[in-house]
Amino acid sequence: MQYLKRYTYNFKFEPNQLDMKKTIYLLAISFLFSIQVFSQDKIYKKNGEVVEAKVIEIGEAEIKYKVFTDQDGPTYSVDKDRIAKILYHNGREETYLNSLKDTSLYTGQAKKAIKLNFLSPLIGYTQLSYEQNLKPGRSYELTMGIIGLGKRQKTEEYNYYSDGPSTSNTYYRKAAGVFLGAGYKFVKLPNFVRNGDKYSHLLQGAYAKPEFILGGYSQVPAENSFYEQSTNRIDEKETILFGAFIINLGKQWILGDSFLLDLYVGMGYAIDNEDNSTYDSYNGNHFGLNIAGDSGIGFTGGLKVGLLLNKKKK
Repeated sequence: MQYLKRYTYNFKFEPNQLDMKKTIYLLAISFLFSIQVFSQDKIYKKNGEVVEAKVIEIGEAEIKYKVFTDQDGPTYSVDKDRIAKILYHNGREETYLNSLKDTSLYTGQAKKAIKLNFLSPLIGYTQLSYEQNLKPGRSYELTMGIIGLGKRQKTEEYNYYSDGPSTSNTYYRKAAGVFLGAGYKFVKLPNFVRNGDKYSHLLQGAYAKPEFILGGYSQVPAENSFYEQSTNRIDEKETILFGAFIINLGKQWILGDSFLLDLYVGMGYAIDNEDNSTYDSYNGNHFGLNIAGDSGIGFTGGLKVGLLLNKKKK
């Protein structure tokens, strides 16, 4: 009887032994779970989405992965330009910069261009511009306008007589001079690169361009002579000086990696020495710049066409 009691006693578990076994069991489960959790990769997208995944392949333009909870399922891919970073299961972190600002993306692209304000010769001047890219999204542009190099501008004067019908005499503005401009462009780059193909160009995109303009020219005043009895006119020239600080908004397109179109409008502060108290059909019209009377507000605008320069072989 004593033997049986001792035998039974040897197989009886104390409460502290049961607690220990439960603890070991829970620790084992937690360990296995932690291994599973920490073996997953995390893909952080630029839109804020986090994908728990198993990264399969990292290519030049895209990343292939499987959803971590369905590794027997399909393989997904995502463009690298949409990825902010990847946190691997071993703790290593791989960060992806904004590829559109990576200069290597634009290897071989032209960084310079010359432009002509397409319609300027039709209104009495020729405007040429030179653009130089500094880095993705930043360029400077220099402009020169040759006043008088274009179609002659004429003005009509009406001489009224008390004892007869009015007569019309045609005179020409005969303007000659130059203006210069210097601006710095902030370009909004396109927002995607897909499958390794470049959908952007260093010189392409919508932009804002602060610009300084200074110029001067001489011209024949086109004053109305309502009481002038003589049809003879002395072509005495006046000198006009003007300046402005303009904010231009525009968009530039690159065509065939060789040509460009640049459409823009601008508004800002402007000043000149013109006497607005005397009637002149060209008051405030300074060719590349128009000023609204004595308001001090100036306007610009136009359509430029151009050629890309210094394109390098890839």
